[in-house]
Amino acid sequence: MFYRKLSTICFLAFFVLAVFTFGGTALSQTTGTGTTTGTSTGTGTSTGTGTSTGTGTSTGTGTNTIIPIPTYGSSVLGGVEIDTRGFCAIAPRNVMENISKDMRQTFEKIPADLSQQVSIRKISLKKIDKVIRETVDNGVFLPDTIRYLGGLTAVNYVVLVPEENDILLVGPSEGWKVDSSGYVVGNITGNPVLRLEDLIILFRTWYSKDAHTTITCSIDPTPDSIVRMNAVKNKFGIPSQRNAKAYAYELERASGDDVVVINGVERTSRIAKTLVAADYKMKQIGLGHVASGLRGLPSYLSLLSGSPRHISPRFWLSAEYGVIYHDSQKLTWKLSDVKVDAKTEDQYIDSRSNSRVASGRTDPAAVRWCKKMGEQYNSLSRVDPVFSELRNCMNLAMVVALILREGLLDKSGCEIQAITEDPRMKTPQLPEPKFVSGKSVIAKNVVACGGVEINPFNAIQAAKLDNKIDNQHEKLAKTTGNNWWSK
Repeated sequence: MFYRKLSTICFLAFFVLAVFTFGGTALSQTTGTGTTTGTSTGTGTSTGTGTSTGTGTSTGTGTNTIIPIPTYGSSVLGGVEIDTRGFCAIAPRNVMENISKDMRQTFEKIPADLSQQVSIRKISLKKIDKVIRETVDNGVFLPDTIRYLGGLTAVNYVVLVPEENDILLVGPSEGWKVDSSGYVVGNITGNPVLRLEDLIILFRTWYSKDAHTTITCSIDPTPDSIVRMNAVKNKFGIPSQRNAKAYAYELERASGDDVVVINGVERTSRIAKTLVAADYKMKQIGLGHVASGLRGLPSYLSLLSGSPRHISPRFWLSAEYGVIYHDSQKLTWKLSDVKVDAKTEDQYIDSRSNSRVASGRTDPAAVRWCKKMGEQYNSLSRVDPVFSELRNCMNLAMVVALILREGLLDKSGCEIQAITEDPRMKTPQLPEPKFVSGKSVIAKNVVACGGVEINPFNAIQAAKLDNKIDNQHEKLAKTTGNNWWSK
C-alpha cells in the first residue's frame, strides 16, 4: 500500500512559474521563434507573508506558449497559501477576501440559459475541444462559461454519441458566483463548480496507456527530522503527566519542516494544490489547530484519554467509488456519487532506519475520529468548500479514467487533441507546494502524517450491466442548438 511505503522522501522538481505567483491573469502568445518581448500590467496588494493578490494581464510574443486560462490568487487555493519558497500555511482571512474581490471584478456575465439550475446539463467534449483550438489560434482568453464547464457541479453520466463523433458529460448545473473566500460555487447549492483545467490535467496525466497511476499526496517528516524526533523519544521514554509539556516542546523543536510529496499528477497543477490543501486542513482539524465548525466533528486530540504517550498516526482521505453501471452497448455509463473516506494506521519511528514504519495497529481514538470525519464530510464540505473541491477532482478523475480505460474516444470517434496533447494549450503552472512547518502537524505528543489517495481504476474494472439504462440513452444523447452545452 502506498502509505506504508513512504518513509524516506527524495524528490527533484523543476519549478517553472509560467503565471503570476501573486494572483492575476496571464496570457502569452506564440508567433514563431525568437526572443520574448512584451509588457505586463496589473494592480495588486501585498498582504501577509509571501502573498500578493491582484489582477493583471501579460502579453508577449516569441517562443512562449499560449496560456488561455487566467488565474487569480494563484498563490492561494483552498484557504492554503504557498509562498515563494513553497511553504504552505493557512491563508489569512483578508487575503482570501482580496482574492474574492479581484475575481468578482473580472467575472463575465453568465448567459441566461446557463444561469438556471437544471438537473441535466450536457457538455460536449468535441465542441469544447473546438473552442479550445480556436482560442489557441486566436490568442485570446477562454470564456468563463467554458472554464467553469457551464456550471456543472458533478458528472453523473458519460454518454457516447458515435453518430456525432462526440462524448457528452452529463450532470447537474447552475449559475455560479465567487464566494467570500474566492471559491467559484453554484448560486443555489453553494457547491464548487467543475473546472476545465482540472479535466485537461487529468486527461494529460492518463492519456498514455502506461500512465494509469494512482494520484496521491502526502505530508511527511524528512529523514533528518525523524532522527531528531527519535532522539527526543529516547530521551523522555514514555511521556508522563509530569514531563508532557517539556516533551511536546522538544518534539516541536526537533520537528523541522515536513515535505510535501505529490505523485501521479503535475506538481504545479490546480489538482495537486487542491489535494495538498484538503490534506493540510484535515490535519489542522484533527490536531485541534483549526476548529471544524461542526459539533459532530471534534479534534482527534479531544478523543484521546489516559496518560500521554508518543502517538504517530497516519490519516489520509481516500476516494471510495460506488458501482458504475452501463447499458448493453456500453454507450451510456452511470457514475455513482463519490464517497470520501478517512482512514488511519499507527506508525512508529524505527531507530535503525530512521523512518516511520507501519505498526500494523490502529489507535482506537484515531479510528473513532476517522469515522466521524467520514460521517461529517458532506457537512464539512459546506463549511469549507476545499473538501468539495477535492471530491470534484475525484469525480473528474473517474470520468477521465473511464473514458481512457474503456477506449471511449475511439469507440465514439471523438477527437480531442487540444485537450489531450496540443503543446500550445498550457494550463497555468501554479506555485509548487513543497513544505509545511513541522510544528503545524504536531500537537502535544501527537505527530500526524498522511495525505490523499485517488484511484478510480479498480471501480471501472468492476462496472456492471444495467439494461434499464438502454431506455435512457436516446434522451441523454439528444442535444439541441450549436453550443457546446445543452439541456
